[in-house]
Amino acid sequence: MTETTESTGTTESTRGSRLVSLLDQQIDLYGTLDELSKRQHDIVETDDTDSLLRVLAERQSVINRIANLARALEPFRSDWDANVNRLPDTERVRIRARLDELAIVMEQIARRDEHDRDVIEQRRSAIGQELGGAKRTGVALAAYGGQARGPRFQDREA
Repeated sequence: MTETTESTGTTESTRGSRLVSLLDQQIDLYGTLDELSKRQHDIVETDDTDSLLRVLAERQSVINRIANLARALEPFRSDWDANVNRLPDTERVRIRARLDELAIVMEQIARRDEHDRDVIEQRRSAIGQELGGAKRTGVALAAYGGQARGPRFQDREA
């Protein structure tokens, strides 16, 4: 029975180490995502569409890696409490610290992204209003001048 307990302890310790390793990888990926989110924020503020598209592509790559990692974490999530409660206290403390760190980084990213989304929406709305104004101007010009005329003077080769 002692061998079984030691064996189970080793297995649980191995599972705990695996879980900590996966969480460390997740923290690294969310750190990368956080840096990309900061870059995105700066780019949104400067209204650089091409750079924004590049950063969004980089972010998608990191998000795909996070999704793959989430699949690796799924066996632990299916019965989280039981899995974590079987771990030694030191492992549980390490896991809790990593989860707290992840929550903070995820909140920062979400807050920054929400702000960027608001800025982009405001710009989109302003452009829509400008386009609406241009359409109204075109309608008014057409009402006064009839059909649009071609250029009055043209350079033509003889």
